Amino acid sequence: MKRGNRLPFKSAYIWWVFVFLIIIMVSFRYPVGQHLNLAIAPLLHTIQAPVRWYQSFSLWFESRQSLHTDYLNLQEMVAKQQAKNLEAKVLRIENEQLRQFLEIPQIQGYVWRVASVVSRGPEQKSRRLMVQIEQAEQDDVLVSHEGLVGLVASANATHAVVRTILDASVTVPVTMADSNLAALVRGDGQHLQVDFVPLAQAPSVGDILVTSGAGGVFPVGLPVAKVLKVHPVPGGIFAEVLATPVATWQRDAWFAVVHRTHQIKNSFQK
Repeated sequence: MKRGNRLPFKSAYIWWVFVFLIIIMVSFRYPVGQHLNLAIAPLLHTIQAPVRWYQSFSLWFESRQSLHTDYLNLQEMVAKQQAKNLEAKVLRIENEQLRQFLEIPQIQGYVWRVASVVSRGPEQKSRRLMVQIEQAEQDDVLVSHEGLVGLVASANATHAVVRTILDASVTVPVTMADSNLAALVRGDGQHLQVDFVPLAQAPSVGDILVTSGAGGVFPVGLPVAKVLKVHPVPGGIFAEVLATPVATWQRDAWFAVVHRTHQIKNSFQK
């Protein structure tokens, strides 16, 4: 009984499958199939919409990620190029300063060597510098391409600490070109005081004072100070003279260290 009921069902199933296949074949061979495809196209478009949205979002995300990566790479390239340009500019400045140092005339009894700045002291009174140079000695002279900077206070095998001429412990014998003036320059942390300037030999504002060579510590003829003010002392034979350093060591990166090849007693340093 059960077997008889299953046979008609199986026959009906086979029949509907056959009809479905016929309809599919007809839809591809005759216009009715085209109409059927057009009829179900909106449904298929709606069903496929989430897939299209996902694909579009994936492409947008990948493009954005790629653009961000390219932007970061470009930033890195620009930063590297800026660093190279800055390094090249610094090297040009340093080379220019070194060439200027090489043009310093050799003076008998002294040897000139190049030193680079490591740090600048914050002290307002002493205004000390640290430079990198090998085998410097105490009281070696430091100069820039503009003029006298100071004296080596202490040194080791690779570095030296320098007292600038604004330091009150440094006294420099000075004179003027084509003059018999013999005076001393000492610092006060801000300016230079010029001592023992006779009224008859007082310089004018703007005059340049140079090393006289007295005492043998400083080579002769190094520019030291530019006169800012000259004030006669009432009832005295000397004038009060205020000056400023010629050298602007605050911005220079390289200096020359002048080393004496013969030892001379220093009678002008405190």
